[in-house]
Amino acid sequence: MRPLVISFKQFSLLACAYLWLGAVHAGDQGEPDDEARGLFSRTLHGAESTRDTWSERWVDFAEGVDYFFTKEDSPPDYQNESYVKLQLKQTWEEHGIIQTDVRVKAKFDLPNTQRNAKLFFSSDEYTENSLEERVRSNSTGERFRRKESVSGIELTPEGEWNKWKRSARIGIKLRAPLVTFGRYRLTRPMDNWGEWLPEFTQEIWYFSDRGWGETSEFEMHRPLGEKMGLRYYTVLEFEDQNDFFENVHVFSLAQGLSQRSAMEYRVGTVFSTEDSARMTAYFVGSNYSYKLYEDWIFLTAGPEVFFPRTEGWNAEASFTIKLDVYFSK
Repeated sequence: MRPLVISFKQFSLLACAYLWLGAVHAGDQGEPDDEARGLFSRTLHGAESTRDTWSERWVDFAEGVDYFFTKEDSPPDYQNESYVKLQLKQTWEEHGIIQTDVRVKAKFDLPNTQRNAKLFFSSDEYTENSLEERVRSNSTGERFRRKESVSGIELTPEGEWNKWKRSARIGIKLRAPLVTFGRYRLTRPMDNWGEWLPEFTQEIWYFSDRGWGETSEFEMHRPLGEKMGLRYYTVLEFEDQNDFFENVHVFSLAQGLSQRSAMEYRVGTVFSTEDSARMTAYFVGSNYSYKLYEDWIFLTAGPEVFFPRTEGWNAEASFTIKLDVYFSK
């Protein structure tokens, strides 16, 4: 099967069409002629009807699974958090290389189970990528492949343990032979930091084909007025089979432009102890995000310049477009 590659022209036309449709629906621009507006409106409403039908069936199926195990209906005021997320992402690099990602994530919310269980599915396991790849916005050439997909159950106990929120995941990779894995996560928001809103997360994980590893995350947010916010994010990760630490630091400034759009400006550094404790790369970039339609179609686009040590700190420019589509109630 040939890999999915979308040309710059095709993706640009698709993005522009969606942006135009969103602007027309929101009334942000002038009125197009009635015939064109009617055609696009019917097309969009048809897509919305199909999306709503699929979303309702997905949630109904999740509630049916929950009822099978518990013999109880969901509480009348309960908002089921089951969803499916489709993500398409493409990056154009300055040397003519094009990378395209296709990802699918899904979750079944089972509200009546004693431990608030959720069944999940993901077309990729994020720790398969390096820490550097995960914090950057660029595509990594991922496809929806069965052997890279993971599925399992997530358990989130009610209440807190000494102010810590807890969750655990156990599951398998859908390949032969099957690969089992488990994760345990602790998260704690912190108080008394003034205008800063910090949160610490500690995760320990194990894969039968890779061994164990740990990921420590620390994140702080600070509002700057009504439409701007500052964010600092750092991650330290260790994987036993690699026997070295990876560390990233990202500073970002977010600015709300309207109810539908926002800008983010980012600068980040990457460190590793593989050879010696030193910085291995840094990057700067920005993202423009736009809510194309209600709360289920989102477009993000932006440039990035990456400076790796291995290339003598020479700049590597790229441009990425990402489309996220959600199916949920």
